[in-house]
Amino acid sequence: MAQAKLESKILTANRLRDGETVYYTAAGAWSPYVTEARVASTPDDIDGLSKSGAAAYAANIVVDVNVIAVVPGRDAKPAHIREVIRASGPTVRADLNKPVVRPQR
Repeated sequence: MAQAKLESKILTANRLRDGETVYYTAAGAWSPYVTEARVASTPDDIDGLSKSGAAAYAANIVVDVNVIAVVPGRDAKPAHIREVIRASGPTVRADLNKPVVRPQR
């Protein structure tokens, strides 16, 4: 019997103070850039993301906490269209879109 392929996952939420879509990073912080998200690929790491999200929710830092699938690759890219839109901004006004990658300074 073949084993099910485990998807890579990231943790996303909305920051409580301003509603911004944010992603949990390897440094334990929340970033508005999906490419900075910590990617989990093992059941234990995915469970750790869930626990980190629950703790941040309980501390009133974020709401709407979700562990979501990402496309395998160098940078995290959401696997589903809903999450792609949350990462980049509205589909009706391109002038309101945000960069997916942190701008270089």
